Amino acid sequence: MTLPVDPATLAGAEPAEAAAPRTEVVLSLCVPTYNRAHFLRHLFPHIREAAKAFDFSYEIVVSDNASPDETPQVVAEFKAEGMPIRYFRQEENKRLANLFSAFRHARGEFVVYLADDDLVIPEALADNVRFMRENPEIRVVYTPWEIYDAVAEERTCLFYRLRKPLEVFQAGQEIDLLKMMIENNVLPEIAMYRAEAVRELVSAPQFCYWAFAYLSTMISQGPIAFRDVPYYRSVTLTPVVPNRHQEGIHDSLYNWDNIRGGIEFMIFSLLKRLGLTPDRELAVIFRDMVDHYIHLRLHVALRLWLSRKDYLRAYEVITRLSYLNPESTRNIGSVESLLPLLRAQILAQLASGIAEIERFVAIGVEDFAGFATKLREVGLRPDIAVVGPEDLTGAGAREKAFVFIRDEAIRASVLQAGYEPGLVVSARDVEVNFPI
Repeated sequence: MTLPVDPATLAGAEPAEAAAPRTEVVLSLCVPTYNRAHFLRHLFPHIREAAKAFDFSYEIVVSDNASPDETPQVVAEFKAEGMPIRYFRQEENKRLANLFSAFRHARGEFVVYLADDDLVIPEALADNVRFMRENPEIRVVYTPWEIYDAVAEERTCLFYRLRKPLEVFQAGQEIDLLKMMIENNVLPEIAMYRAEAVRELVSAPQFCYWAFAYLSTMISQGPIAFRDVPYYRSVTLTPVVPNRHQEGIHDSLYNWDNIRGGIEFMIFSLLKRLGLTPDRELAVIFRDMVDHYIHLRLHVALRLWLSRKDYLRAYEVITRLSYLNPESTRNIGSVESLLPLLRAQILAQLASGIAEIERFVAIGVEDFAGFATKLREVGLRPDIAVVGPEDLTGAGAREKAFVFIRDEAIRASVLQAGYEPGLVVSARDVEVNFPI
């Protein structure tokens, strides 16, 4: 059900678009793509079926980053079938600029981004169009999005949840907006823009997460809304390509520092517009708010790294969490229980990264068979044999053996046996680098 905005909520707003003439195209679905013809073959029929729920005109704006695959042919095929596709091709791969290209070519009254490997929820998308048409003062409406398994055809969860069905903010309410985003762990990525608003965007930040920078621009223009009607599906499992790279998951795993930069960019813009120079107390308040938000994002990253059994990266995230709030790591479970897996992975990756290693010699390990199995599980190269201390007296090439010693005291005897100093690592070496 559409929830019209209370006019009192928008008091003082300049209805710049209220009298603006509507274009022939109501909705532009902007699809930047690169070398993903197989995904477009899956996406276009989905959009064609979704459009049955639309009572308005739409277009698909494809901006192709100079794909070397069959992307032009796939687009031409569906365009010939009557789909309203407008296709533009870059002369080279321009990464972030490609979304701008799609936005700038859009002719619709409203503009949304759609990744070539994601999907939309037709009725909800149409409902958000109705919301925007009934509330012409709103520059952009942000919504949560579904994490979606397209193989099982079911929603896994929402990326974030709002406590209210609708919240509206405008210039002068940026502090309230920031508080709401932190309380709800909002990442403002998915949005339906009024065309005139999105055309105010002129660059793609490199070190500051774009979603916060764009939000800062949006609220400077007029009212913005957050609505709990998700229209976007971020696909994790797809029938097109199993186990493929998923950009949203990648951001959760890696981009928390970029996200911090985005929030700081937003705060900077706010202070500049208000003509404020924060005193020490206000600066601490802002810093605590940013730290709390990043703390939430780091917990998401930690869960993902642990689910992937990447204990080295999980350890690094734990150090960041502990720095922000030492008490918070107690909620993770037993960090000490990760220690055997972490140490095994450190050794496995170290040995695997050294050229021409043929044998992993383990000395002083009580459960040798279990240790060898663990090394394989956490990434030891399959061509490296795991052998016990009896190998020390064998005839194998010493310069092609990686030696792990449990007891630092036997290092001298191992070196006397002719093994390379740089290829001998003790438990102490590992513990010094990775204290827990």
